[in-house]
Amino acid sequence: MNYVNDRTLFSEEDFAIKERILSAFMELAKTRGFYRVTMDELAAEAGLSKRTLYRYFRSKDEIIETTLEMLMAEAAKRIDEFLSTYHKPEEIADEMLRIISEVGHTFVNPLVLDDLRQHYPHYWKKIDAFRMQKMRKVIESKFLLNERNKGQLRELDARIVTTAFLASIQAVVNPEFIITNGLTFESTARQLMELFQYGIMKEKRN
Repeated sequence: MNYVNDRTLFSEEDFAIKERILSAFMELAKTRGFYRVTMDELAAEAGLSKRTLYRYFRSKDEIIETTLEMLMAEAAKRIDEFLSTYHKPEEIADEMLRIISEVGHTFVNPLVLDDLRQHYPHYWKKIDAFRMQKMRKVIESKFLLNERNKGQLRELDARIVTTAFLASIQAVVNPEFIITNGLTFESTARQLMELFQYGIMKEKRN
């Protein structure tokens, strides 16, 4: 359960303080990553005592997990809204990358990716499971199984395309591959999306 986003569990004051702590953590993560941020630094950034931090979160790990849950919940909301309306195939990659950029900017910077690789691989597994579920839905409902796209796409088996693309995401858009090859999350994701998109589109004839 994503209890941070459930206002029914807290008073307005408690909810506001939790959001304040998480916002401060995400701000520090831009330049410090996850691992290097200390509770003292977080308390100072949030303008709270360290004792207050521990009143709302038992540990930094809980703050990290809650931050990721919050970001994934927001991404899921945006993706589901996107899936509720029809878009041309060529518009889909840009929209998905925009959602990643706007919602996931905290965990796609190099410092955080390196921390997920070295110190928090269990959290990366949660992110990976989430994105696999969402990307499968996007690929199948927006590209392959949407009747309005039939005339624009090659005649390919949806099972093969979906499986191949999801495997490519896991192999390429992950902290190990990105960091080892000196890439960025955004450029890697964009190139893979373009490779997929133009690989399944029919060639335009003059």
